[in-house]
Amino acid sequence: MKDFVFKMPTKVYFGNGAVKNLGNICREYGASKCFVISGPNVAATPAMDAVKAALDQPGLSYEIYTKVKPDPTIEMVDAAADVMKSGKADIVIALGGGSPIDLAKAAAMLMTNEGSVREYLFGGSRTVTNLPLPLIAIPTTAGTGSEVTAASVIADTENNIKLSVTHEYLIPKAAVIDPSLHTGMPTMITASTGFDALTHAIESYVSLNAGPISDAMGIYAIRLIADNLRTAVADGNNIEARANMAVASLLGGVAFLNGGLGVIHGIAQSMGGLHNTPHGIANGVLLPYGMERNCVGNLKKFRDIAVVLGEDVECMTLREAAFASVDAVLALQEDTNMPNSLKELNIGKKDFPDIIERTMKFRLMPMNPCKLTEDDVEGILNRAYEGRKKDR
Repeated sequence: MKDFVFKMPTKVYFGNGAVKNLGNICREYGASKCFVISGPNVAATPAMDAVKAALDQPGLSYEIYTKVKPDPTIEMVDAAADVMKSGKADIVIALGGGSPIDLAKAAAMLMTNEGSVREYLFGGSRTVTNLPLPLIAIPTTAGTGSEVTAASVIADTENNIKLSVTHEYLIPKAAVIDPSLHTGMPTMITASTGFDALTHAIESYVSLNAGPISDAMGIYAIRLIADNLRTAVADGNNIEARANMAVASLLGGVAFLNGGLGVIHGIAQSMGGLHNTPHGIANGVLLPYGMERNCVGNLKKFRDIAVVLGEDVECMTLREAAFASVDAVLALQEDTNMPNSLKELNIGKKDFPDIIERTMKFRLMPMNPCKLTEDDVEGILNRAYEGRKKDR
């Protein structure tokens, strides 16, 4: 067995109604003034009411900031940090999906590190040196895993690219996982965030950087998604399915924090920067075609994936069983009404050269199970452009 290091610094509070403990959790970190970051849609839901009630109970002072849009930009982060500084908060709470959590990570970092977030993005002139304000993440979707990861993905609109600030200091101190906050999630967000979690779990499981603990988390996350995503999409009020998907998202996040990602995320992030394609939908469309190219890089692990996704591989060769994992994902796409092709996302072949160039620069590409060339990425895009259904 190879040597490995495993990271999981976030303290997780899980359970229906777990958000009621938020005030006490803040007190554990010595908080007196909380800065709550969310988006306008989530701020108008019972989830925000629950957060405010939990902070009111111990009499904590708090400020609510809701100027967060999907795919937060450099300007949004810097603006939020300026407001936070003027309010003299000593703890940050992020409520919502990946966007408010990513913005909160970066803004909390800027409270103790000088400059603009632009300077801390991948390839920038600064590195994170000081501990940010403590951050408590409360996800209202089940997909990004951002509540336990070290990356904050930020859009650079000047250059039409998404980059990340990545440092262990950005990992939230605590995550409050309350499945009851997920029941209002729209159907397509349920499906697309579920595919985001599935992509995290699969890419981390087959990554060249995978280790035994990240493997255990990744494969179990895949099993939970296989068993629960269809139900969560079909019946959003099924609290058991919601709870299992919330755990799957968490496990997928921890798995890729340690194991890394690969070409699917590289392409999805490139598409997001160029075309504002929602990240979960991009991952969901690309997943089977990236898997198809990567299967030969680890036939045994892809066979494992096929098994937990429900494929009967008993009479198959190892290669056949590995490629059955692709069919299983195509079936899950169809059953959850996910887009199946780049055509459906209005991504044309004229866009491929820019996507390919940016994908090859993705910082986690070296962890992909197969060493890929520009031609390989173009092949994935060509297959994803047309799309296909599972042969029945």
